[in-house]
Amino acid sequence: MKRLKALFALLLMLAATTGCWSSREIQNVNYPAAIGVDYEEGNYIVYVQLLDFSSVAKLEGQQKKEETPVWVGKGIGKSFTDAVNHLYETSQQHVTWGHVEAVVFSERILKLDRYREALELIDRYREIRYLIWAYSTRESLDEVLSVTPFFRLSPKSSILHNPVEHYRQRSMVRPIRLYEFIMALEEKPRTAYLPSLKINRTQWKESRQEHALLEYDGLHLLQYKRPAVHMKLAELEGVPWVNNSTVRISLSIGRGDELAAVLVMEAPEIDIRHTIRNGRAYFDINVNVKAVINEQFEEMTEGELAKMAVQKIEEQIRNTYTKAYRRKVDIYNLGETLYRHNPAAFHRLADENQFVLHEDALRNVHVNVHLTSTGRYKFHSGIK
Repeated sequence: MKRLKALFALLLMLAATTGCWSSREIQNVNYPAAIGVDYEEGNYIVYVQLLDFSSVAKLEGQQKKEETPVWVGKGIGKSFTDAVNHLYETSQQHVTWGHVEAVVFSERILKLDRYREALELIDRYREIRYLIWAYSTRESLDEVLSVTPFFRLSPKSSILHNPVEHYRQRSMVRPIRLYEFIMALEEKPRTAYLPSLKINRTQWKESRQEHALLEYDGLHLLQYKRPAVHMKLAELEGVPWVNNSTVRISLSIGRGDELAAVLVMEAPEIDIRHTIRNGRAYFDINVNVKAVINEQFEEMTEGELAKMAVQKIEEQIRNTYTKAYRRKVDIYNLGETLYRHNPAAFHRLADENQFVLHEDALRNVHVNVHLTSTGRYKFHSGIK
């Protein structure tokens, strides 16, 4: 009986160990961290960024002496799958896609409307998660994927892989997850967007040597049945004020060319209303935002300061709307607001491209600025 029990225990141990025969050691697997997708001359081009795990780990008390190695592979094929299989020919080791954190689309593939096949495969493939970050770029994809951040850190510390902290400090371009982008594409009244990345090669230096870093240069916007449109960062000043996700954004105000104060604006609350008149849709935007004085160069009352801020914010909201409308883009998703609350009116007013806006559709913009703090110094009103 004891021999039978021992034999049974041995068989259980053998069965357990056989389950590990197909496992792979971590050093024998390639882990893509980001993907770039392009289209040129009838071929899909896929770029893959590989990172060394030793460069990702943080070693306490040790400063890295060498630049972090970044490997970028390139595959070409008639379909997205063919391009990926082309990469496998020289990958040397097994490639697993479960660690991908970002995908970057070239401007060319967006404007040619060939990105949907790539999205379909990424969305279908079980290893790639829905929570990866989605971007676009007008630059070379292999260069974008090769940029490293400060202090020879891994690209995991760049805005490509970790955009949230950057957005919390300067909420100009909201990062977007892949699933959010796909959902926006599927909703006809809604404008989908991708944050556009570019390489800044001149702003920072390491030991007097220029060091390239990633930054945002605007948005690529995709409206139903329209080619992708790129809007520069300077044209998007009104976007943070009409976004409930905005955390923090600075506002410089003044008279003419003279700077009067710099405010830090926080947590805007937005309410959008619509009305139908004479067969047209009109929209009113109400914004309530908190303000903190960061710098003050001119003496004025709190009322004057708030009034100047209100005028500047309203101006930015209207300017961005006008520039987007001229490109036939619903930058504030006003049409979606109408669709959600009055779908019958939306379908009655929308054209064949699901567009309901006109030049005067943005009717009223009401802004309330609440000054909550003057920083470490007292407010200089100029009143004795």
